[in-house]
Formats: sequence, C-alpha cells, structure tokens
Amino acid sequence: MPADVPIADMSDAAVLLSAEFHVASRNQAAYKRSYKSHDIHYDPSIRDLVNDAPLHFDGRPRVALPTEDASAGESVLTVIKRRASGRAYTAKPLDAASLATLLRHANGVLATMRTGRSTFYRRAAANSGDLGSVEIFPIVLNVVGVDPGIYHFDSVRHDLTQLHAGAYPDWLREAVFFQAEFSQAAVALVLTAAVGRLQAKYGIRGYRFALLDVGHVSQNLYLVATALDLQVCATAGFIDDVVDSTLGIDGLDVSSMLVVLIGQ
Repeated sequence: MPADVPIADMSDAAVLLSAEFHVASRNQAAYKRSYKSHDIHYDPSIRDLVNDAPLHFDGRPRVALPTEDASAGESVLTVIKRRASGRAYTAKPLDAASLATLLRHANGVLATMRTGRSTFYRRAAANSGDLGSVEIFPIVLNVVGVDPGIYHFDSVRHDLTQLHAGAYPDWLREAVFFQAEFSQAAVALVLTAAVGRLQAKYGIRGYRFALLDVGHVSQNLYLVATALDLQVCATAGFIDDVVDSTLGIDGLDVSSMLVVLIGQ
C-alpha cells in the first residue's frame, strides 16, 4: 500500500482485499473433480506434517506443571450458561494447578497413538486435519510457583518452556494493548496458528481453518476458566508485530491470532 494513500482509502482497499481473499478461498466442485485436490489428504508429506506438528523448544529452561486438575465440579451445560467475558482482575495470584488445567483442557495432547511411521495426536480441541495448528504462549504475570516471563506450553510433555524471563505488565500495557486492565491479569495466553502448515494441505482455504482452530481453543479456555471461577477475556486488539517478534515467529507462516487474559 503506497504511503501517500489516505487512511480512509486504505481502509476501503483493505475491505476489498479481504473480500477478494474470502472469495478466492471458496471451494469449487469443478476444481476438486479436475485436480483431485482431495488426494493430498493421503500424501506422505502431509502425514509428516501431522507427525511433526507438536512444537518443542529444546535446550531451554523447563517448568513442570501439576498433573492433577484443579477442582471444577460443574456440568458443561451450566458452565456454558455462566460463560462471559470479564476484565475486572484482582491482585490475587493464579495457582499453578489452575494454569495447568487451563492449558491441558484448552489445547493439550490427551493421547498419542503410533501406527507404523504415523503418529496421531488426540487433542483437547478440534483441529483441522490433525495438523495441530494452534500453540499457546503464556505470558506469566502473577502465578504461584511459576516465575514471571514468557513461556511456551508443550502440549505433549505438559510443561512450560521459558523463552524470556522477567516482568511484562508494563510491556503489555505500553507496547501491546494500551489498556491498563489487561496488564493486571494473572496470565496472558497468546494463541498462535501455523497458517503455513494448514495451507500446505488446504491451499488458500487454510487461513479459514487457522481462524477456526484458534476459536476452538479459545472457547475451551472460556469454559474451563468459567468452571474454575476465573475472569477471562479474549482480545485481538494487540500490536501484531510486537507480539510476533517477541515470540520469534514471522507473522505469516506462523502468526499470533488471539490473546486470552485470565485472572482472579
């Protein structure tokens, strides 16, 4: 986009571009019949993507998470009725068991099955093509037993890998959200999507699936947080480049999509 284009025109152009992208991502029966695009489901390269989907950061400090779930006795129907966004966080810290429960039931790998050279992961959230496109990066602000810093949740090993140590409330308030209340949460969970992995299988339509996959994980977080009587609020109002660069992702092949803030 040229630098001298008025902001109003840039907005109109962006809307038009997004509409064109949406139309381009529509499935056409003739295309599928002519090019047999569905055959890619059985391509060995796609099976390799499934095998290699879980992200691991080796050689970095690791933090064990409790294996027992925090207590939550309500039925899912009751939780759905109570579910609501809230951002009135208190200074009371989150306990490690609650954080572990949130992460496991939002996007954890619940079972791993191997057949020959293929590995299948049963995850807590529905995910397109078993490609496990979503990863969670917790920004820990006030959690008992976990030092403040930026982490990656290892969905298979059920632990945290520390990427950056230190306190990040000021960074969240002044560089990411520009909203004070979000910096007062106990933890900010950044949900990223491996758009490139999805597009390797689904083409341009993979971007749609990335958004859907993130939505599944976000809803799990809302329901589990509600069951634990925690405040939860999802927001897409962050500065993408700041978050992506801090996490070490390129924003295209892998991109931050949503931040879910949770606290007491």
